[in-house]
Amino acid sequence: MFYYYGRKKQIAKHYPAPKFGTIIEPFAGSAAYSLHGNNWENEVTLLDINEPIVGLWNYLKAATVSDIQGLPDVKEGDLLSSFNLCQEERLLMSLHVRPSAVSVRNKVGRFSRWSAGKRYICDNLHKIKHWTVAVGDYMTAHDTVATWFIDPPYREAGVHYTSNTVAYDDLAKWALSRRGLVISCEGEGHNSYLPFKPLCTVNNGGMNLAKKSTEFVCVFETEPSRS
Repeated sequence: MFYYYGRKKQIAKHYPAPKFGTIIEPFAGSAAYSLHGNNWENEVTLLDINEPIVGLWNYLKAATVSDIQGLPDVKEGDLLSSFNLCQEERLLMSLHVRPSAVSVRNKVGRFSRWSAGKRYICDNLHKIKHWTVAVGDYMTAHDTVATWFIDPPYREAGVHYTSNTVAYDDLAKWALSRRGLVISCEGEGHNSYLPFKPLCTVNNGGMNLAKKSTEFVCVFETEPSRS
């Protein structure tokens, strides 16, 4: 529904399909895995410690197609602060008008994706109405059988997140205690806290198509029931 640093929209197809009828994303961000294909039809729970992002998801859950269509069209150089927007609307548009930025911006950039983003949101808004979204870190997730899509700020690239307080050894212990299908993500370097394996190579350089990196994943399945 929106651009977010580290989102998985372009590579979501490479991850295993969900199982058990429930998806939990404890580092929700833009929830690209839950939106991919028919994954959204599951019972989806999104958690994030970033309160504005949770507020944005809840805004989208409550919004109608008419609400989104009514948001202003913009051109390069426009300032979002010049429009009468609520906090969530401004954040939504900001994440589209400077899609390569790692922080919220006010000025519409040359490579704004707002027009295409607006159409995508309208076409997909119905998918998220039954989702549950809440503020919380991964430790607050309900212990249940689910597909756990664990996409934390990466140990190296996570410096771009202002709210990255992850203790990765603790995260590894928690991930290993989940019931169901566990899919945990990491990037190149510093990915030894779980048995990660290469998943795919991606372009992460914006307009510089030669700048690539390898995505890593750790996948395992545990018994649904407790002994």
